Amino acid sequence: MTSKEREILNIIKENPTIEQSEIAELLNISRSTVGVHISSLQKQGYLVGKGYIVKDEDYIVGIGACNVDIYCKSRMKIRTHYDHPADIVTALGGVMRNVICNYSMLKGKARFITAYSDDVYGRMIYENCKDNHIDIDDSLFIKNRSSGIFVQIQDENNDMYLATCDMSILQNINPEFVKGKEKIILGGKLLVIDPSLPDETIKELIRMCKGKIKIFIDPISDNYALKIRPYMKDFDLIKPNRSELENMYGSKIENEKQLKKACEDIIAGGTKRLLVSMGKDGVVYCDKDNCIHRKFKEEKMVNASGAGDALMAAMIYGEVNELGIDKTIDYALAAGIAAIRSTHTINENMSVELLENIIKEKKQK
Repeated sequence: MTSKEREILNIIKENPTIEQSEIAELLNISRSTVGVHISSLQKQGYLVGKGYIVKDEDYIVGIGACNVDIYCKSRMKIRTHYDHPADIVTALGGVMRNVICNYSMLKGKARFITAYSDDVYGRMIYENCKDNHIDIDDSLFIKNRSSGIFVQIQDENNDMYLATCDMSILQNINPEFVKGKEKIILGGKLLVIDPSLPDETIKELIRMCKGKIKIFIDPISDNYALKIRPYMKDFDLIKPNRSELENMYGSKIENEKQLKKACEDIIAGGTKRLLVSMGKDGVVYCDKDNCIHRKFKEEKMVNASGAGDALMAAMIYGEVNELGIDKTIDYALAAGIAAIRSTHTINENMSVELLENIIKEKKQK
């Protein structure tokens, strides 16, 4: 689909009975050109029938954590064995939920598979997903259990000092459960997972998707980076930060030359693509043909939490919409900046328009 065809398709989605002449006027092109684009959309299967019936949109599937986040921002320098005054905020989170929520705000369609209970946090999870137009209906609902919870301590500079979590409810997403979701999973454009799932479930998902749809994964933490080492060749994209990359690679990385070597070795081992999140130093993207280091300079960080999740969502958006790697990397960097400019884990104004504006702002400097 060309960019103009996508523009026309979006107009038709908003108004399925619109005339070709009206589309032509909106886009400042000829009616005959609109007709050519609509004919192409019909041939590709995006429009069916005579009345501009729009085919169901492509969707992605996300499987992983959704939990309640508790953020404790210290008002003083962190000291051990000391009672710190802090600002405490409770919000919905979980890496996979954050990725899917960001993706949904970019107007992507997703089916989210997680596990939650009938406690107060579980009700928050369900209602928040519905409020954000996230399809959670294929998730696992378990009574009389604790839904997931994550607690993060942030230092006086609003950066993470330490974190802890209880995501044991996810262990119930076992191989038998995901086998029952095979039709839904394989019907998606791609699958994105996090490694908090049981090992056997990850193996089953790899078996299920091999040669059929792509799998993206975020290592989440140093420990989980070690967990996915045996399966790295099975993923189409892995998004580690620097320390997670070290654990995946099995060696200390002290400079950019060593980082590039680590990426190249992992790609040579079978992983299709790597996107290394480098914080203020941007990202490093590697595949068998490219090794790109790019950054957008940003002076102010309001909140470090959620930047990696936004970055991953933008990478998925670029993949699904076939934007090409250069534009996709720009979108990913812009999404990360949008996240750190917000007091919330997910920027409430996240949108494609916001990303375009950030890219324009950064490239004009």
